[in-house]
Amino acid sequence: MTMKQTQHALHVVDSFKTMLPEAMANDIGEGHFSELALLIESAISAAVLQEMEKTADKIDQLAHDVRNFAEHFDR
Repeated sequence: MTMKQTQHALHVVDSFKTMLPEAMANDIGEGHFSELALLIESAISAAVLQEMEKTADKIDQLAHDVRNFAEHFDR
């Protein structure tokens, strides 16, 4: 997990906390908020990995297309 993702997850949790009444936030407790931050980090990582895989597939296809073009260039 990158530091940026961790910071973003903590920011989301902090923003969520501000939307709750103080008594409710206290009842939930820091342990549960930490678990929520971990879930958010995991979701961010999964989304980033999925997009990186899509990008790698596009690059692979582009390399194949360029190679195919080069092989048939002067025919």
